[in-house]
Order: sequence, then structure tokens, then C-alpha cells
Amino acid sequence: MRRFLAWSWGATIALSGCGSCSWFPLLPDNRTILDRAHELDELCGEDPDAGDAGPVAADALSPSVIASVHVAYIHVNQGAGGDLRLRGANLHMRPTVNMPVGVLQRALECHEAAVTLGNATELPDDPYVLPGTWLEIDVSSTNEGLMAAVLADSPDDAKRVVERAHKFAPSARLVLTPPH
Repeated sequence: MRRFLAWSWGATIALSGCGSCSWFPLLPDNRTILDRAHELDELCGEDPDAGDAGPVAADALSPSVIASVHVAYIHVNQGAGGDLRLRGANLHMRPTVNMPVGVLQRALECHEAAVTLGNATELPDDPYVLPGTWLEIDVSSTNEGLMAAVLADSPDDAKRVVERAHKFAPSARLVLTPPH
């Protein structure tokens, strides 16, 4: 029976075409940080640090636009009472950041890619780049303005992201309490 299940599982993958996909949810993601940075080459264009954002990208990378740094948590084992794990930092931008969500998203991702590839210098305590680790950056709109979630895969890396974000924008309010 096991042999049949293994064979049918393999046949399903092969017939669905996902065996040749670069991403399949049941297989580990083996991309390196350089692979991830090169995936953004086409989006970031000639100036990898700016993308399509132009001079606005420099404003987005200024510590003065960060109003507060909230620690980001993820819920695990929700069915068994739940547990909170550190995931990274949510950087809340001041309302003075006047750009569309997509433009800020691309500016921050292109900055991370450029620094990773050595095409740009890392800012002191840069919260958008963590040497040796690829960070997930997700920009969204909130009632107060824009928020950039900078997330890492491991709790140790997440702690380093929070520390770097707080050092990067020391005047920003640091919120450590988890959401209820």
C-alpha cells in the first residue's frame, strides 16, 4: 500500500507539472539570498537602489520617516492555546511619506537586493537588510499611514531586525507588547 501511495503521489506531481516548478509548497525553498536578490533585477531596473521610485526611495530610507517600531509576532499552535513567536518588526511610517504602497514596497525590496548584491552600501543599522539573511518586506496601508513589516524566518534573526530598527530610528517609539 505504501508503494502505491508513493507512486501515486509522484505521478500526481509529475502530471500536474509542479515537479518542474521553482516553488512547491511541500518542498523546502532552497533559494539563496543572492538568488532572491537576482529575482528582483528586472523590477529594479538600471539603478537597483531606486527601482521606479527615483529620488523618493531616498526619502523612504530615512530614519526620520519612522514614527514607531512595533515588534511583530506570529501565532503558532493556535488550537492548543497558542504561542507567540517573534517574527520581526512593523515599521510605522509618518504620514509625511506620501507615496503609493507599491512604490514604497519596491523601493525597500530593491534596496535590500542592491545591498545584498553589493550594488549599494548598507545604511548604519539598516532594518531592511540583515547580512546573511533574506528578509520578507511587506508594505501595507494603515489608518495612520504606511507600515513596512520586515520579517525574518528565525527568532534570532527577528530579534536582530527589531534591534536594528530601534537603533536605525532611535527617536521612533518602540512598542514591545504583543497584540491581544
